[in-house]
Amino acid sequence: MFKYIKLIILFSSFLVACSPTNNKPVSIHFSTDSNTIVISDLNGASLLQLKNNINTDSSYQHLVSVLQTPVDDDSTTMEMDWPGKLSVANNQLIFTPQMPFVKGKTYLVETMVTAEFASGKDIIKSKVGYKVKPQQQLLKR
Repeated sequence: MFKYIKLIILFSSFLVACSPTNNKPVSIHFSTDSNTIVISDLNGASLLQLKNNINTDSSYQHLVSVLQTPVDDDSTTMEMDWPGKLSVANNQLIFTPQMPFVKGKTYLVETMVTAEFASGKDIIKSKVGYKVKPQQQLLKR
């Protein structure tokens, strides 16, 4: 009898640990004036780590990468890295580029904030990856 109770407790704790309550994707969009990229809907733990370390640890500046993508009919150009600096303001992560974004161009934004190997659903279905999956968003200026 005691074995079954332990098994039920173990199984229920596994289900609670795999619940998708904290797996809300972050929102990636241009600011209203399109001069910066805003990453919002960060969970509390990620936001606290960013606030505490973004100005002191240079590796935090690599959590977001922005690439200018070539236009569809141009096969001669390649994606171009768009450098910038990250900061935290109003519970949002802000990417400020070194050069202004070009109107009419599309930018691929990849972020490692709240990245994961697999969700609880993926673990149950045995679809666990071997590398962290960043969130991606295409933004057109």
